[in-house]
Amino acid sequence: MDSKGIREKLKWLDPFTYVDLYVMPIINPGKNKVIETVVDIFFAFLFAFILYNFIFVFILGTSAPLVIVYSGSMEPVLYRGDVVVLKGTNQIDVAEVNVDFPVGNRLVSEYAEFGYAQTEKGLRQAAIKINNKEYLFDSSGPIVVYNSALRHQDIIHRAVLKLNAPDGAFLITFGDNNPVIDEDCRQTPSGYNCISLYPVPVKSLIGEYVFHIPFIGHLKLILFDDLPKLIFG
Repeated sequence: MDSKGIREKLKWLDPFTYVDLYVMPIINPGKNKVIETVVDIFFAFLFAFILYNFIFVFILGTSAPLVIVYSGSMEPVLYRGDVVVLKGTNQIDVAEVNVDFPVGNRLVSEYAEFGYAQTEKGLRQAAIKINNKEYLFDSSGPIVVYNSALRHQDIIHRAVLKLNAPDGAFLITFGDNNPVIDEDCRQTPSGYNCISLYPVPVKSLIGEYVFHIPFIGHLKLILFDDLPKLIFG
């Protein structure tokens, strides 16, 4: 089959082919260019909505298949404005610790002590000690996304340790560019309001990193994050 024949068959995969064949003759029989443009824009948004909310959600198994990186906490792996593609998951492949006590809604500091290590980025938390046994953080653990209850936004960080407890599986998470494991913080007029770490339940994860597309989320950040901060402070 020649290239012309291939193009002829591929056009039936383009949803706008059906718009041109079945919608335009009804809505725009006079072939008015303005009406044609309006119809094309409407269906472009409609197809994008269907693609994201139904097709991507079904294939990737998560209600939020695409998220935008808002901060530099995962540099140099992820930068502000990168768009991350996620898959749904209930199984996280990371270093594990089995504990015989519940950890849900308990501060890590209640049952563990933190260990530190000197790295090229300075002093960083590198392990926790539970019942006098030390467990190193997995620096190559998977990148996951969860929702911060305090900041009301999605957090994209690396899972560095999984706690298998009687009340379920929980993750300790860490930004690659951060010196300490996650402390949930919100900026206030007087500085930062932080709560100590609670482990993230695996069952509550939004998704796990698959790959990312650099920088294409900057437009949304400018319109919905940077400009409002500039205008309203």
